[in-house]
Amino acid sequence: MATFNLFTTGLFLHIIGIALISGGTLGHYITLRKLWGYLPGENQKATVVFKISSTYDWFLRIGGVVLILSGFMLLRAYQFGVTKQFWFEFKMGLIVLMMLNIILIGAPGIKKLQALLVADNSVTDMLQYGALRKRIRVFHIGQFLILLLIFMMGVFKFQ
Repeated sequence: MATFNLFTTGLFLHIIGIALISGGTLGHYITLRKLWGYLPGENQKATVVFKISSTYDWFLRIGGVVLILSGFMLLRAYQFGVTKQFWFEFKMGLIVLMMLNIILIGAPGIKKLQALLVADNSVTDMLQYGALRKRIRVFHIGQFLILLLIFMMGVFKFQ
């Protein structure tokens, strides 16, 4: 019987978690880009695309849970010795920043978009869509930059 290697399993799951989060963010971004082509005017098509983009939320949630659990596995494998290193503290700050980006910028923007689509108001102000599009773009750019920095910190482990 093969022995259970905490580090290898934790690292494997950690990579899967970050891949799920990255893929979910990219999928969400691509489908919402398609959605903006239908707005304003074709709310039914935009609603269908919005529902498709919402399925990527599951990738993000599952990836987040896998990432956190595997992170604790890796910490245990290192016997929590890395927690005082700069790269680890910076990486944890990035994780908090990612959550804040989701809570403060992404989620309210998506809820507002959903409300506009449900309202099915064909005379919705172009300014609302423009501001909402800008807010969601800022959210996605923030997520991609944070993910890039997390990858860098995980690979290079600056001291």
